[in-house]
Amino acid sequence: MLSFTNCSRNNTNGIPEFQIIRFDQDLFRYLTENQPDSILQNHTGFLNILGEQVIDIGKTDSAGFFDRLKKYYSEPTLFKIFSDQQNFFSDITDIDNELSKGLQIFLQKFPYIEPPAVYMHVSGFYQNVIVSDDILSLSADKYLGSDYPVYRNYFFEYKRESMTRERITPDYLYGFMMANLPFFGQEDVLLDRMIYEGKLRYFLSKILPKRNDWEIIGYNEEQYVWCGIHQMQIWNTVIENDHLLSPNYFSTAQYLKDAPHTAYLPADAPGRVGVWLGFQIVSAYMKEKPRTKWQDLMENTDYREILRQSKFR
Repeated sequence: MLSFTNCSRNNTNGIPEFQIIRFDQDLFRYLTENQPDSILQNHTGFLNILGEQVIDIGKTDSAGFFDRLKKYYSEPTLFKIFSDQQNFFSDITDIDNELSKGLQIFLQKFPYIEPPAVYMHVSGFYQNVIVSDDILSLSADKYLGSDYPVYRNYFFEYKRESMTRERITPDYLYGFMMANLPFFGQEDVLLDRMIYEGKLRYFLSKILPKRNDWEIIGYNEEQYVWCGIHQMQIWNTVIENDHLLSPNYFSTAQYLKDAPHTAYLPADAPGRVGVWLGFQIVSAYMKEKPRTKWQDLMENTDYREILRQSKFR
């Protein structure tokens, strides 16, 4: 998906260390310090992606592009968010370090994947992560804290819970993995989708070893504990409703979509229970098959056999 960062340091395996390119800071200075358009020329490739695919103002070589860029970010609410983001993320050393180590581990396991140029941007609440042929970027204006006042006007409470600084590194990495390790299987079969999600979460748990399992799922601790306590109820619900193997896009989506709770289960069940369940199955499988290479696990699309060999109960 991606190319090398602007960092020249290398580890012993030849995979570069990564440093986030602060496009957001360069753009903010451009908007506030009356700098010439040429100050952004080093970011032309990323500006083309942002302008054409995210904020819908075209490419840099189109007439009036930079006027449209200034107009877009001068909207008062967005400009306030941008200013707050600059203050909140003035120092991202912690994110740089965790993300760099995570990407290095992942790329060691999948050496055919090209290292990415990693950016940070502000989009005005558009898509969290951008992945192109040579760029990985995250929209940091969606991570200003669950109690950030402006979020209350745009997002439900269950969404705001994950809009925190702590979610940035997992979201960077998960977006990168999804783009580079696409799903193969039956889109409307719950088992296929759960195990695919479980594989990505398993990888995430290994490349972020200091993170708790609930963070890997995107839960808080209480939600994760609920699933553990009620795992028999979750499994019985899936089996008794014939949801595991029967092709049904609607029912499959209920277990996987981001929502305040999961349909078919009690009201206090968190959303995305299928993601939690997939993570348990794949983790159990890898305990049974500890010598399995990550590439082999990813390429194995015999989802029924993975479930059987996991001995998940």
